[in-house]
Amino acid sequence: MTMAGTMIHLVIAVRIAENIKKNGYKIRLADGSNIHFDKNMFIAGNICPDGIMERKNYERNMKLHTHFRDGIPDGDFGKNGTIKLFEKRMADFWREHCEDERVASGLYLGYITHMMTDKRFILYERPKYFQNISKIGLTERDRETFVYFNKDTDLVDFKLVKEMPELSEAEKILRETRDYYIKNMITKEELDKSRRWIIKYFFEEKHIEENSKFLDYNSILKFCGDTVNYILDRLKNESYLDA
Repeated sequence: MTMAGTMIHLVIAVRIAENIKKNGYKIRLADGSNIHFDKNMFIAGNICPDGIMERKNYERNMKLHTHFRDGIPDGDFGKNGTIKLFEKRMADFWREHCEDERVASGLYLGYITHMMTDKRFILYERPKYFQNISKIGLTERDRETFVYFNKDTDLVDFKLVKEMPELSEAEKILRETRDYYIKNMITKEELDKSRRWIIKYFFEEKHIEENSKFLDYNSILKFCGDTVNYILDRLKNESYLDA
């Protein structure tokens, strides 16, 4: 699946969280009530959707489900009402987990922002990647295309770890925050394994220092900034946040 890398999600999440804290926003639940914003839970929520990959006997359709994309593969996203369906599923998820968010205070909002980031990535960065790789004769029908994508995603993430101070903050939060789960979707054990894997793979292991070939790093930096603004506008305009 061609979606945003983990470190892209975390850079965006930390920037959004800092803006929310700076402005003193509260989370507005689906029932209209307000609760305080927990930055740590929000950051943790931003890595939850991919935690499903730690499930025993994991299959790709499980990740589509946690990303509100049952029946909507990457290549179809944006066609024939798929975005409308995706947005409806996201809104339904927020309403259904109103009481769970009251307890977790930021976890489910973080989950929602992960979805918003992936939506923009698929619509804006994914086509650029395919355009770049077409120069060597590969298309989205070729297996090699996705091998390159996975490698480039890692290389971009590794460079972000080296250059983005937001990720030091994210690492600290992930080391401190645990025992969370997404009700009826991803278990505490799966999310803890995922959290520990992220810490080890991105913050402890030695990284390859190499530039990505087809996923343009400068384009990703711009994507991060634009997506922060996009999500903050949505959170305020669609009443996820209250002043």
